[in-house]
Amino acid sequence: MRKRTTTALFILVALPVTAAAEVRVQDIARLQGQRTNKLMGYGLVIGLDGTGDGGKALTTMRSLMALHERYHQPVLDPTELKAGKNVARAFVEVTIPEFGAREGQTLDVVVSSVGEADSLKGGQLLTTPLQYAMFDPEDPSTQVIFALAGGRVDIPDPENPRRGIIRNGATLEEDFFYSFIQDRCITLVLNDEQAGFPLAHMVARALNHELANPQTGGLTERDQRGVLVVHRDSAVALGPKNVRVRIPSYELARPSNFISRVLQTPLFMMPKQPARVVINRTTKNISFTGAVTISPTVLQIPGLGTVTIAGGGATAPPAGVIGLDTDKVAGVEFQELLDTFTRIRLSPQQMVEAVEHLHRTGTLHAQLIYTE
Repeated sequence: MRKRTTTALFILVALPVTAAAEVRVQDIARLQGQRTNKLMGYGLVIGLDGTGDGGKALTTMRSLMALHERYHQPVLDPTELKAGKNVARAFVEVTIPEFGAREGQTLDVVVSSVGEADSLKGGQLLTTPLQYAMFDPEDPSTQVIFALAGGRVDIPDPENPRRGIIRNGATLEEDFFYSFIQDRCITLVLNDEQAGFPLAHMVARALNHELANPQTGGLTERDQRGVLVVHRDSAVALGPKNVRVRIPSYELARPSNFISRVLQTPLFMMPKQPARVVINRTTKNISFTGAVTISPTVLQIPGLGTVTIAGGGATAPPAGVIGLDTDKVAGVEFQELLDTFTRIRLSPQQMVEAVEHLHRTGTLHAQLIYTE
């Protein structure tokens, strides 16, 4: 019979807290409207070395026939095209950067085969017009050709030769800009990882302090009648994720400087991070934020024995058993638990199962989050 051991877990000392580096608004938030966008098109890749769709791919043959007819070289008999496998039809996609792009700028192109081609290696994408990914035949704004794509297709992943990239293969034909200002305001969107009422309040507070007029305690401007108006709160937290910031009238003509000042504003105090434990289901990695603690409990680990998690007042662990002494009574810190799991050489799967069990029993004082 396997002899069961008892492992007592205690906290030895509290680690000193170092001063946090300066955090600016742009480090934890973005502008509403600051986002990437997609352009898409449908094209033909030619010049393939027998790895194309083939003559049985009727859709590809029809596209090729239409191309011949466009350049006044009509195909009288479709069987003329059935012998070649050097052509493949593909979807073409380009990502517009989060701050937009200007006419004449070049961007990378992703080309993906949608037919029966075995590989796009060595192929050449014929010039392909690109439009909004969300194309609407009844909306003229989505029918604008924003870019033209074409060029030699490179295969970055040999394991997937049906997907290729053309470096700087798309040239913008139109400016592509995003609008960040609405109703004389910009809206800051907090990152998902930090979003919450405490941080939204802290961002608004820091901005009101930074943008305030020292003589009035607020943001001042004159209305259409020339009357001086004081906005006590130029920034308002709209919820746990959004902060709205009013742009003064004298900055509206050239708002870039004001927006830059907002993004560069330092946060003079950061709220305490919520206690969260994050488990990656694929890698079995465990990470945590905030003050994660564990109440005194006894944990049974199959194949190992009993792990006793105790606070103050517990006796020292028996000889030969891994443990840490402490006189604290506020619970065991999660880091100490992970360190002890490592010392007794628990597998990643055993660690995950132990943490999940502690969460189910209510002894793990933190939100449990899973990622893939």
